[in-house]
Amino acid sequence: MENFKLDNVRQIIEENHIAYGENFAKGDPTQFAKHYASDGSIFPTNFPKLTGKEAINAFFDGAYKMGIRFIKLTANEVLGGPEVVVETGVCELFIENNVSVFVGKFIIVWKQENGEWKMYRDIWNVDTPAAGN
Repeated sequence: MENFKLDNVRQIIEENHIAYGENFAKGDPTQFAKHYASDGSIFPTNFPKLTGKEAINAFFDGAYKMGIRFIKLTANEVLGGPEVVVETGVCELFIENNVSVFVGKFIIVWKQENGEWKMYRDIWNVDTPAAGN
């Protein structure tokens, strides 16, 4: 990929984050999960690694049913090359009435699939201290 430009990929990622949040807000896990590669995996806290669109759909559908209504992702760093791009950032989850219930950080590995940048590996954790700390 001789035309690779990291700034262009960063813009695609930022646009993807907006669509990701909007798709989640609609409660349609199929649209939400389309942002992941077909062999993408998520690494949620207190769960095993989940791989593939069905597993990712089920996880985020469960989050929606539990009351999460919006996910906001903000990129801090984007680095890499034409094979993979790694992003670090901040994530926030909201319930009804725009009430924040989770603030944390994430690392997402992006790769191209059918000419589109997709999330390949996605891990996140919360910033609030553990109970008793």
